[in-house]
Amino acid sequence: MKSLQKSGHLPATTNDQTQLFYTLFYPETIPVKATLQIVHGMQEHSGRYSEIAEYFANRGFAVLTYDHLGHGKSVKHKKDIGFFQLNNPDERLITDSEKMSKHLMHQYPDVPHFILGHSMGSFITRCLLQRMGNQFSGAIITGTGGALTGINLVTAYFSLVNRIAPYKRTFFNNLFTIVNNQKFKKDKNFNDTSWLSLNPANRDAFSQDELCGIPFTNNAFYALFGIYKKATARNWAQTIPKSFPFLFISGQNDPIGDFGKGVTQTVENLRIDGFKDVNVKLHAQMRHEILNEDMREDILNDIYQWILKHL
Repeated sequence: MKSLQKSGHLPATTNDQTQLFYTLFYPETIPVKATLQIVHGMQEHSGRYSEIAEYFANRGFAVLTYDHLGHGKSVKHKKDIGFFQLNNPDERLITDSEKMSKHLMHQYPDVPHFILGHSMGSFITRCLLQRMGNQFSGAIITGTGGALTGINLVTAYFSLVNRIAPYKRTFFNNLFTIVNNQKFKKDKNFNDTSWLSLNPANRDAFSQDELCGIPFTNNAFYALFGIYKKATARNWAQTIPKSFPFLFISGQNDPIGDFGKGVTQTVENLRIDGFKDVNVKLHAQMRHEILNEDMREDILNDIYQWILKHL
């Protein structure tokens, strides 16, 4: 089955004239089996998920990818990459994702809807499900994590610096990289992207992409940790139906997931809270960008088979 694609912009959820860039991948032949919304991570863009979108579109899915505010082609000027909006930027990212969901669901109203969120996108997805859990048929969560010690202090700090110097590219970018790379310093060809992937070709592609790796502003970190706090609170899933299906996929060596511990704890908490359909796969030696490791085809097949079971 061949897939087609079309790109466009959706007006922003506020009156600031921002246009959010998106691409819809869909099968050349109908009917469409289901939809899949892909929510990308920090300091990257939706174009990195085109091959994944084509994989599912070739199998009968309508797949929507989009660039967050402050990312990729949703930004008119490169200097604005890594900045969201001054007030309530965390809520804005969630609301934008909600708007994309409704746009996709409106085009395909009679099929099941699934969502895949990676890294920062995984936390946005978890917050989105707090609002729209009854409208999706399942969620695939990759590169995610559990509760972060000191999150209240971190969010308070970035709330303050967001008021003082929201546009400043903060020192926290370097700290973030140093902390994530602590266990990989002995790697052959070690560099700042080592924590992202065991696959060196993927790390090189990230480094060479002019829309990736641009340091976040204080404003962006304020949004990131605000979303993280909402998505990892002990009761984060209380508004989601207990029958809702989750598939968590992560690398065992992903520092964002605390090397498996954060993901495992998240899954255990969901099961304790009565969720009946929660699956988890931790892949040995794999790192943060589990969808870009050498074993990607196997992982995509696992996701595809899981979705088929939940159609």
